[in-house]
Amino acid sequence: MDSNLIIQKEKNEIDRISDLYNYDSNIRHLLYIIIPAFIIKYGINKEKLVLNTFRNIRILSSNQKSKMVKAYYSSRPIFYNGNYSTKKIMEIKNYNKISLIDLLDNLVHEFNHAINSYYNEIRLTKNYLYLRTGLTYRVYRKKDLSFVRKDKSYLLEEIINTKQTEEIINIIKQFDSNNSTIGNTIYAINSETNYHYNSNSYYLESYVCKQILENKTFINTLANLRLNGEVYDIENWFDNIVGQKDSYKYLIELLNKVYDLEIEYTNKKLFKTFTLSKIKDTSKKIMYIVTKFNNNVNFR
Repeated sequence: MDSNLIIQKEKNEIDRISDLYNYDSNIRHLLYIIIPAFIIKYGINKEKLVLNTFRNIRILSSNQKSKMVKAYYSSRPIFYNGNYSTKKIMEIKNYNKISLIDLLDNLVHEFNHAINSYYNEIRLTKNYLYLRTGLTYRVYRKKDLSFVRKDKSYLLEEIINTKQTEEIINIIKQFDSNNSTIGNTIYAINSETNYHYNSNSYYLESYVCKQILENKTFINTLANLRLNGEVYDIENWFDNIVGQKDSYKYLIELLNKVYDLEIEYTNKKLFKTFTLSKIKDTSKKIMYIVTKFNNNVNFR
């Protein structure tokens, strides 16, 4: 797929979106490369999905300082005229001081969540509304749309989303730096990054899951189910391959434990080696499950 042709084809629509939301030149010029990269990543047959996602989500910039959260994508349920739908936004924190690479990473990361939540976003039961973000659900009471809980699988969602963010930015890094529309942006990005881009988001969790993320059966199946909104049976699929009930739940539990221990390790001033030991022990348990999965599939 010729990136220059895609960039030329999408430029007018990107300008319309940018004019609609009054985006500044920084956002507009990044959208010139981000939207074509998404179309290349997911295929020209997903062009409508990509464009609809960017049309329906406004990027808000804020100078509010935050060490932990640089950007976030938010989808919340609303009930209007007898129907349930969602209202979506994305906010970039500390906008005036964020670097080009961090801005690019955050925009790609958050919009990738949104694109992978587009189909079958809402699932209704008798009493509850389930709102999907990729692999995970936020649960609300139907009667008043009050929040109940979030699935613990959100960390696996973040790990997969981070891997795909890297893939999309590496597509961008291959764009033509002689293209008059994007050349300066591509030159700046390539000047500030290594040949192969690696995100620093969820680094530890991604590292302990490295083996399974390189398993084509696992990553391709989850990527397709997630994009198409067919995530309801992932647990049974995973458990059947591992050959042990509740393996998926246990993997999710261990990933959350690693995340909590990582925060504990960062905040501790004393006895850090004890926490590090617990991280290593938990990581071994994750690797045990991953190895069982890998050993039971043919296509790797």
